[in-house]
Amino acid sequence: MQLKGSKFLITQAHLLRYMGAEIVTLELAEYLAGQGVEVVIATHSFGYPIRQEFDRIEGVTVFELWEDALAANLQERLPDLAWIQHSIIPVVVLEHADEILFVFHHMSSILPAEFTMAAVLESALATAVLFESPRSLEIHRATGVYEDVDPDRLQVMGNAAPARFGDVSPAPNNERRITVVSNHIPPELVAAFEGIRERFDLVVIGSQSELGATPRRVTPDTLADTDAMISIGKTVQYSIVAGVPVYCYDHFGGPGWITRANIEDARWENFSGRRAGTKTAAEIVVEISEGFDDAVAEAALVRRDWTRVYLLPERLEDLLEFVSERRRPVSKLTPQQIQGHENVQAAFGSYVREWIRMEALSNELKAAAIELEAATIKLEAELLEQEDALTTMRQEQAELYSSQLFRTLSRIRHSWVNRTFRKLRSMLGGL
Repeated sequence: MQLKGSKFLITQAHLLRYMGAEIVTLELAEYLAGQGVEVVIATHSFGYPIRQEFDRIEGVTVFELWEDALAANLQERLPDLAWIQHSIIPVVVLEHADEILFVFHHMSSILPAEFTMAAVLESALATAVLFESPRSLEIHRATGVYEDVDPDRLQVMGNAAPARFGDVSPAPNNERRITVVSNHIPPELVAAFEGIRERFDLVVIGSQSELGATPRRVTPDTLADTDAMISIGKTVQYSIVAGVPVYCYDHFGGPGWITRANIEDARWENFSGRRAGTKTAAEIVVEISEGFDDAVAEAALVRRDWTRVYLLPERLEDLLEFVSERRRPVSKLTPQQIQGHENVQAAFGSYVREWIRMEALSNELKAAAIELEAATIKLEAELLEQEDALTTMRQEQAELYSSQLFRTLSRIRHSWVNRTFRKLRSMLGGL
């Protein structure tokens, strides 16, 4: 398929944070725009911090689904290919479905929003249906909604990594560094941090600032600046193609260091750690510390054997060749089909926006609670400081009252006062 000069539509539930589906959309848009594709993205909600990434990509335009500008853009020129995620399909695209090539992409086997909300439409439109892992494909197919889709059209896309990750040249740091990438660090891994820090410089990337994490995008520079990664999901694929050893572990557990011996089992579950079991903090520390050198050597061999499977340009090249050769003929949709899907889409969008609003409110309340707690702690500290000062003053006062000098001066003072009063009374009595 000729990319340069073509137009692609990508749809996505929301684009707000540095999270899995958002990063998939971002990297796909970056790659296509770099190949000369006009990229239009339709989403229910678009905002920061990830908006800054999209705003800097020339050739990519993001619209919220309800914007009139989206419909105008699509009317002016229909997309050559619609890459559909979260069952979002603009009405203009539905009205001209018979003129457009469709690919549907499902990025999870556990999140309800990643399952089709338009089974009949998807089966009728899709030239290919993509899943992020073999296990996910298996689970989605077991629902029975793809019985009308040829099995070879159901494919594993995988969380492929941009080509620039393949250009990373791992180099040892003076202080060996391990980078954790997670938005949901499990307690046993948190407990292992202390032991890991005894032998490594530890960096944590993610949304849990209370654990010392910093939210930012994982880039090739991130991989080049570390000696090993601890993560699951997409960061594992980054590490594989970069040749950086990766310890696969998070809130689902995990197998530990990815090797040629366990990669097939790990990739079946999209490197999520599921079914591999959990470990204790002590086990994690021992495996990372004692297995580090072997993991470095093994990472080079894993990179050699698996890079092509997980590089985005190669995977897209294979996919686009398939859909071009096997384009599914699509009939024009009826007004009832279009309106029915628009109703489902609008309902889903309202829940997405409400969830985002409530989450933002929750974060504001959380921030206010943290600020109040900090103020309370500061006030309590000031009160304790004042109490300590008062206690010190009382102790000094007690020491003063009990001193020989004070008692002597006190006797002198009382004697002088008594004499003065007697003299005064005497003077007053003589008047």
